[in-house]
Amino acid sequence: MRADLRKIISLLTPVLLHQATALAAVFLFRVCADQYGLKYNATLAVLVGNLLVLPIAARIYRRDRQSETLSGAKTSGEMISPEAGCEEKTSAPGVIRRQAVLFGILCFVGGGTLNVAWSGILNLLRIQAHFSNQTQEQLLAANLLLQTIGLGIAAPVAEELIFRGLTYRRMRQMFPLWAAVLLSSLLFAVYHGNPIQMIFSFPMAVVLALVYEHGKLFVFPVLFHMGSNLTAIFLQIWF
Repeated sequence: MRADLRKIISLLTPVLLHQATALAAVFLFRVCADQYGLKYNATLAVLVGNLLVLPIAARIYRRDRQSETLSGAKTSGEMISPEAGCEEKTSAPGVIRRQAVLFGILCFVGGGTLNVAWSGILNLLRIQAHFSNQTQEQLLAANLLLQTIGLGIAAPVAEELIFRGLTYRRMRQMFPLWAAVLLSSLLFAVYHGNPIQMIFSFPMAVVLALVYEHGKLFVFPVLFHMGSNLTAIFLQIWF
């Protein structure tokens, strides 16, 4: 019973860490804005929150990887390198690098494509007419450079480290693939708070988990997430 409780806590800890850091950054910026008569900048608060959580989450991620290596886990949920089990001919460094670059480009383009397609479907269904999207509107009100750095780069790296690198990876140690994908995606959607973001982020999280599962490298879901966020940023400027 205690072991099961520890496992559940281990799944929630990264998300709670991210939430606590984000809330602390928001609180700090709101207090400063009120104290000095400044305009509150939600995008800057998000950027600072993600920058604060990154080194802590990265350290936990390295510790998890070291624990997996030391334990010598050989379960079906173990994330193995792309080179494992490959023939010497096909695992040549040049071939692997070329495949990784091509898959990375595909991930980045795929993220943008999925964003456009899913946003179009939600617009046709007029989801925005039924729910408020004030949070996203505040984030997209900042200048382009801040949006690009805060929402297009920092947020994808931090969120992927938390939700795929830590939470999903831990779930894969405990559950079969389908359960880990669905549970981590549901947690990712709920974390975004408002109904529109939940509806948008759930299928995105499913694809991100599958990208991580297929590519085996943390960089691939980060590139997919960046492609999606950067597309949203530049589309709202052009249209």
